[in-house]
Amino acid sequence: MSAGNVFGVLLTIYFALSLIVGIYLQLVSKRTSRELFSGFPTSQIVFHVLISLFLILSCFINSVYVPLLSTGLCLWFVKIICNICCLREHQAFNNMRSIQDTEAFLNGIRQKVPVASFYCECFHYDTVYYRDVNGYSQTRTEKRITYRQHRYVQILGMIDHTPALYVTGQASLIYLKLKEQILWLGDSDLMLTEISNQIYFENRYFDTYCTVDFSVEIPGLTSQNFLKRGHYPSWMNQKLLWISNILQFDVLYICMLRSRIPKTKLPVIKSCSIDPNYQLDQPQVHLDKITIPNLDVICPSAIDQISPPNILDENKQPYYTDIKPQYFDTFDINIEYQYDKQNETLNTKVDQPIDYYTIQPGAVI
Repeated sequence: MSAGNVFGVLLTIYFALSLIVGIYLQLVSKRTSRELFSGFPTSQIVFHVLISLFLILSCFINSVYVPLLSTGLCLWFVKIICNICCLREHQAFNNMRSIQDTEAFLNGIRQKVPVASFYCECFHYDTVYYRDVNGYSQTRTEKRITYRQHRYVQILGMIDHTPALYVTGQASLIYLKLKEQILWLGDSDLMLTEISNQIYFENRYFDTYCTVDFSVEIPGLTSQNFLKRGHYPSWMNQKLLWISNILQFDVLYICMLRSRIPKTKLPVIKSCSIDPNYQLDQPQVHLDKITIPNLDVICPSAIDQISPPNILDENKQPYYTDIKPQYFDTFDINIEYQYDKQNETLNTKVDQPIDYYTIQPGAVI
């Protein structure tokens, strides 16, 4: 047996053991406690299997050694980038807070008003001609953006319905997921529709296509978080997570984390209004307080905390501006139109829903 085959056998044992042990630990945690089970790291498992397969085959098949090894190393590099950008444990380690810091953070989030904005983009598609490696003429379609515009809508009033955060058990490190939910009061939905239509009709002549996207976010809200309750094991740290990504035992390490760290969710619910004639003190939205005995209250609820709107003239339209605030992110409303310059007609894309202005707050956790 050659040295390459021996090294391939060792790699097989190393990769297989880290994968099997990690999955086994999570299955045991699921059987013992439902609170600890938070799902398998599916993407990491897929990357682990593919990278292991290419590296192991490169040790046994000498004729295609270079392509297999290059593919495995490329997948390994892509996996590290994906883990940095998307892995929830990586983001949670960046947002690790103590109980006191979490309480101050949640109180600050309850006081903040969401940022609502529209993003308009005008573009067309060009056909580009080029030659491939064999010298044949080829074509491809490229999107050419000719105009962009941001507009920010002033929220005139807000009611915070974020409940209290309850934590069970004695775990020293807890995974906390914060999920924002925005409810629009009064005629706010209709006004957002009117603003979106106005932005579109103001800019549709700039190019063939025009899209208007609506976005709303709560400034400073972090979705993935870790809550510290005293001293936690020293192996639960971000440095070891980086090492596991490099040495290809990240599946084992992530499964160990998820089998030891309980998870909890907290909805950050805000009722907002851009209607200048809407009164926040009228009983339009009512959420009952949930009392759970024998639980530690990390941060009390600020439910029905009212931020009164500014005094405006009657029937005054909501104020929107091109000045960009400090925070901005995307939401889930996208409308796309195509303008036919020859026939002077406006065509809506067939696959776009008609009722695209209704903002669904989602289920309350």
